[in-house]
Amino acid sequence: MPIKRPLQLYLGLLILSAAPLAFQVILTRLFALAQGHHFAFMAISLALLGGGASGTFLSLRPPREDGMRYLAIAAFLFAPAISAGYLLANIIPFDMYRIAREPVQIGWLTLQYLVLTVPFFFSGLAVGTALVAWPEHAHRLYAVNLLGSALGPPLALAGLALLGGPRAALMVALAGCIAFWLFQGAYSPHSPLRWQHIPALLMAALCAVPLFLPANVIDVRLSPYQALSQVLLFPNTRILTQTWNAFSRVDVVGGEAIHSAPGLSMAFRGELPPRVGLVVDGQNLMPIYRASAEEATFTEYLPAALAYRLRPEADVLIVEPGGWLAVLTALHHGARHVTVVQSNPALVDAVRTWGGPFAQDARIRVVLEDARSFLRRERHTYDLVVLPLVDSFRPVTAGAYALAEDYRYTVEAFQELWDHLSEDGLLVAERWLQLPPSESLRLWAVAIKALQRGGVAQPAAHLVALRGLQNSLILASKAPLDSAALDAVRIFARQRQYDLVWTPDLEVIAHRLETLSDAELAEAGINRFNVIPGVPHFRTFVRLLFAPDDTEFYRDYPYAVAPPTDDCPFFFHFFKWEQTPAILAAWGKTWQPFGGSGYLVFVLLLVLVVLLAAMLILLPLGVLRRRLEVDVTTASNGKGGNTLRYLSYFSLLGLGFMFVEMPLLQRFILYVGQPAYAFATAVSALLLASGLGSRYLSVRVPPTVGMPALIGLGLAYPLVLSLAFDATIALPLGTRAVLGGLMLLPLGMLMGLPFPQGLAHVRTQARHLLPWIWAVNGSISVVSAVLAPMLAIDLGFRAVMIAGAVAYGAAWLVLWVPSARLIAPTASGAQKRPRPS
Repeated sequence: MPIKRPLQLYLGLLILSAAPLAFQVILTRLFALAQGHHFAFMAISLALLGGGASGTFLSLRPPREDGMRYLAIAAFLFAPAISAGYLLANIIPFDMYRIAREPVQIGWLTLQYLVLTVPFFFSGLAVGTALVAWPEHAHRLYAVNLLGSALGPPLALAGLALLGGPRAALMVALAGCIAFWLFQGAYSPHSPLRWQHIPALLMAALCAVPLFLPANVIDVRLSPYQALSQVLLFPNTRILTQTWNAFSRVDVVGGEAIHSAPGLSMAFRGELPPRVGLVVDGQNLMPIYRASAEEATFTEYLPAALAYRLRPEADVLIVEPGGWLAVLTALHHGARHVTVVQSNPALVDAVRTWGGPFAQDARIRVVLEDARSFLRRERHTYDLVVLPLVDSFRPVTAGAYALAEDYRYTVEAFQELWDHLSEDGLLVAERWLQLPPSESLRLWAVAIKALQRGGVAQPAAHLVALRGLQNSLILASKAPLDSAALDAVRIFARQRQYDLVWTPDLEVIAHRLETLSDAELAEAGINRFNVIPGVPHFRTFVRLLFAPDDTEFYRDYPYAVAPPTDDCPFFFHFFKWEQTPAILAAWGKTWQPFGGSGYLVFVLLLVLVVLLAAMLILLPLGVLRRRLEVDVTTASNGKGGNTLRYLSYFSLLGLGFMFVEMPLLQRFILYVGQPAYAFATAVSALLLASGLGSRYLSVRVPPTVGMPALIGLGLAYPLVLSLAFDATIALPLGTRAVLGGLMLLPLGMLMGLPFPQGLAHVRTQARHLLPWIWAVNGSISVVSAVLAPMLAIDLGFRAVMIAGAVAYGAAWLVLWVPSARLIAPTASGAQKRPRPS
């Protein structure tokens, strides 16, 4: 059918493609705030599920009249679905921490998932309708869809910064009203102009109502286990200020119940200075002390005070200090200069507004930048490089942050920190103490590996570790520690009631450990104050330090504690599949967050999306077998065989695209510093490039050329991007974002070819399958959006990207290689089409 008013069609489709991507980005922020970072990626699968569901609907109810009518209806319903979806999801009482003891939580999770899928269903319905109604323009329509989608993430970041999360989400509904007005005008071109405006204006007015509701009505409902929810339970505790920016929500909380000084010695008998609490995305309650440096005597009883005894009047670099307790500690101990590297300017503003006089100290230099970029550019060396403990305690059995990338605790990051130490400088890092040893042991593993890569032949001579009741401190010295330094360590540990985990002079004790009594161990300072039977931390630290084969150690250890790398930066993922029987045996019998492993919650989510995807793919075949004339059990050259090929081809495209996109998104966090910036850079660049490729290359470059080129680039890009990132990460953020986008253009343009070229093949061979193809691609993409991050945890980003290239290769083999009637471009740029079968 011909396109009426193409400008209105393309513009409306552009808007209705940008809006869901903007909503998707905003949802990642709202999920991170409400439930934690580990659920933020669920927003990506929501969007794809909606697209798959729309394809299934179109298979059952294809547009029989003017496709513009379907477009107008989809846009009209998209607008209220955004507002209703957000408000309903906000009141659904899903609590992931109780999922093991209350099976109803699985139902609430499913309901929340489906409610938020509805707006994406209507946006997918609009795009799918356009592709089905005008398949001869598929390359242009698909290009408009991708180009519009590329605009969504930057618009979302602007909305988050200007309006905050809830109102930015609700504002997206107005985009549906604009698209509806455009489609309605094209659908009813002869109706009086004034009547065309009325439905769109009424819907816009309806969608605007929630924007003016009080903040407490539309605000995000936080999990009761978030740090902010917990602290607000105390009497007279309240939020003093709340600030949104593009990648976080920062709350300053006041109240007498706020007590926070991680690692404070039990020997401290004084009073803590006045303080307020600082919370980022509802998590990690951090103190901001309202005191001067001279008044902060309590900092002498923190583990990090040991570093200042060993290096008085130090030149200090502090990475991401949160509420600046580490800065206050440095100033109190007489540091002559303190460089603070903090990537979130809202935290700096909060500390300078609510902190004491120390926050204005002239010795402080603040660098508002991601640490890895700063370190690559910085040439100065420091006496102390401090990586403070600023996040909350997270039980290792919960696995709540398994999917959280953290590029501070990778081997490469520690190498960068190590390289910025002066000749006798100290690297200082703290982590929470867990049983069995996990966080502290993994930090120990990172330090050992970084020293070994830095050319240190005997790391044992350069390392010190001690522990308190709840946390541990690890020091790595650029020069071997001498006897005077070791005496200072022992005196500090005894005075502050900390237990030694490792000093170089404990090697003799390590070799005689099985023959020593508890009293002898206590005399050596190993298990004297905070007694743990069996001294598990000393045992595991020593075993790893002197392991002839650390690979064997990591393989045999009950938790995953191998040192993370930039290719696999999941410091908080401790789960091993060998733990599954024990977890399942205790499932629901004891109160454990997530039933003992947050990773298994993602397995549950994967099972859920697989079932939904299978239903969306198979439903049209089961209901309309005769009309579609399909027999999927027949692998002949007839329509049944073609249908199986199309199912395989578009499923592999869904796998390939997401297996390339998801690790790129996660890897870009290192390059641009924030997950929100990474999403806006990587996803927008890929979609923009794919749109250009679909529009300009899909009709010019045959699959026999485009697919092999895509496969080759997909295999090469992990190495290419690593080298490019390494060479340019020191550049300013804006320059990195532009360069990062340009790096993705060649790959993205080729990724825009297979889908429209496949649609062209389907249009000529089996036009009735076009809606189903849309369902197949979207549904499989849902599965791969969940599967790709899970695989990245175990295999790394590079392996997942290579798997994506392999998926594209399999798609090429499935559809194009066995076909003797390939679609080839003519000299004029038009395509030669095979005759319908």
